[in-house]
This record gives sequence, structure tokens and C-alpha cells, in this order.
Amino acid sequence: MKNPNGYGSVVYLGKRRRRPFAIRTSYSKDNPETGERQQKYKYIGYYEKSKDAIIALANYNSGLKIKEHISVSDQPTFDEIYNNWYEYKTSRNKKPSDGTLRNYRLAYGWSKLLHGKKFINIGVDDIQEVADQYNDKSESTVTMIKTVINQMYQYAIKRQIVEKNYTELVDWEYVESEEKAHTPFTDDEIEILWNNVEIEDVDLILMMIYTGFRASEFIKLENANVDIVNKYVIGGIKTDAGTNRMVALNEKILPLFKKRYGTSRYLIPNSKGTKYSYGVFYLDVFTRLMKQLNMNHTPHDTRHTFASLLDRVGANKICIKLLMGHAIPDLTEGVYTHKNLQDLLEAVNLIK
Repeated sequence: MKNPNGYGSVVYLGKRRRRPFAIRTSYSKDNPETGERQQKYKYIGYYEKSKDAIIALANYNSGLKIKEHISVSDQPTFDEIYNNWYEYKTSRNKKPSDGTLRNYRLAYGWSKLLHGKKFINIGVDDIQEVADQYNDKSESTVTMIKTVINQMYQYAIKRQIVEKNYTELVDWEYVESEEKAHTPFTDDEIEILWNNVEIEDVDLILMMIYTGFRASEFIKLENANVDIVNKYVIGGIKTDAGTNRMVALNEKILPLFKKRYGTSRYLIPNSKGTKYSYGVFYLDVFTRLMKQLNMNHTPHDTRHTFASLLDRVGANKICIKLLMGHAIPDLTEGVYTHKNLQDLLEAVNLIK
């Protein structure tokens, strides 16, 4: 029996399609060139079985809401879903902490392989490729990436952008021990860095190794807090003891700080003259250099290297804690403040 005018129809699009049955309605539109009325079709949905399409068409005409078809070109990308999800998370009354939001941004940066892809077209293999890229990292890093992508899928499913969450189908592997995840640079590797210091940004790795700053602290160092004459820099975040701590500059590393010292706000500005994001610094600077120099390290390994070097040369234990930004709860305030810049300089210059 023929459907009434304006009801729409079910059409078969061919066996090569995964969902070959479509429901569509028609409408008339003037042709701007001829002025004649032309019949156009609006496709509302696609289905695997004809009976599902027939039911959907009936529901549509009964006023029930059904999921309408959106062309692939109009589908949101991974980046757009992330930005919308991030905006949603920060708009809630009980929004995540600054630390959690920072982790979200890091995980997004680490998911660079998915950037720009239509979210609906991302499959298990695409996410697995991201997971495999970081399977040599710690559990916390891998879990962070998984959590963010998982929450993005939950956000997209609720808004009927996708139907399935693929994160649980991916093998998320990581190194079992934090000890394995953070391995100090060897003496040979440090020598290789010095021998290749003219390579773009290699100096940054050496500056991190000889100061013990976390990468997140290092990229925030400001020129205003660098004292080339007195050989120290003020910086640090994370803990009460580590925030705005004084770090003396080893004589070997001082020329690198002098070369980087400038008039802009940040000691190591990005190409736009502003502060690096952690994700960009990690991927475009640190990871690039590790591959170029055939080394396998994380940015945090530079901090472990600094601590190991100080310990190995027998530096004063209190100085080590002060330089690293570690709390010293077992000492009185008087003893704590007794260690001055000269003490710290003597400690760091034991490293040859």
C-alpha cells in the first residue's frame, strides 16, 4: 500500500552497505537557475533491517524523536568532543581540581594520534595505537589517558554521537614498577648530551638534569626569577616545600642559562613567545630528542638523575632536600634556614 503524501518512505540502498535501509522524506525547493520546483530528499536514518526502518518511519510520523542521520562531514572530531567535554566538566558546580584538569590536558596531548579524526570513525585499532605508544610508561600515565578517552566516550554516547565505547576493548599495558618507569640518565648518556648540545633544545634536557626541576616546573620558569650574576633560579610547584624554591646553578650549566636568558616573560618560551603546555613540550621537544638521540627516558628521569648525581658525589643531605624541594620535618626552622646560597652552590658544583 502506498504511503500518504508527506509520510516519507523506506528505500533500499544496496547490499554493500552495513545499514542498507534508509528512511527519507521529500520536500520541494526552487531551482535558482530555472526557477522550477524540484523534489529533494532528506535522509533521516539508516538501518540494518527493513522492519526497523519501517518502525522508525512510523515513530517519526507519530511525533516520536528518533536519531536523525548526520553526514560524516558534519560529525565532530576528537578535538571537538574533547573541547566540549572539557568545557562541560569545568562548568559543573563541583568542577575538577586544577591538578585533575592539568591531567586532562596532558592526556589529550598524549592522544595526538587521534586529533582531527572524526569521533564516529575512531575504532579499537586507533585507540590501541595510542595505548601502544605509551605502554612503556607507568600505570598512572596510562590510566590517565584511558580515563580521559573513556569519559569522552561517555559524554558522546549520552549525546547520541556514538553508540559504543571502545576504551574497554583496548589492551592498556604499562610498566609494573615506578622504579622502571623512572631511570636516571647514565654518565655515557649525559656525555652524549654534552657532545650534542648544539642540537636544537638538547640544552633544555641538560638544564633539567642539573637543576632537578620537574618538566611542569621547568616550562614555567620566568626570566625575572633567574639571577645569572648570583647563579641561582627561583621556581617550583607541587608541594609547600617545593614551591618557589631556590636552586643553585652548577658552573657547567650556567652558560646554558645565560644563552637562554632573555627579555620575554618565560626562560624557554614556545614559538609564539608564550609558555609551553606540558603536552607540547613532552611530545614536540622531549620525545623528539629522545628519538633523535636513541635514548629511552621520560622527563621525570632528569629529576631522578639530579638526585642521583648529588647523592653519588656526597652532597650535603639537607642541601639535596632543599634543592629537590623535599620537606624536612625533622629539623628546626633555624637549622633549615641556615643553609644559604653558598651551601647550595657548593653542593651542585660537586657534580663535575
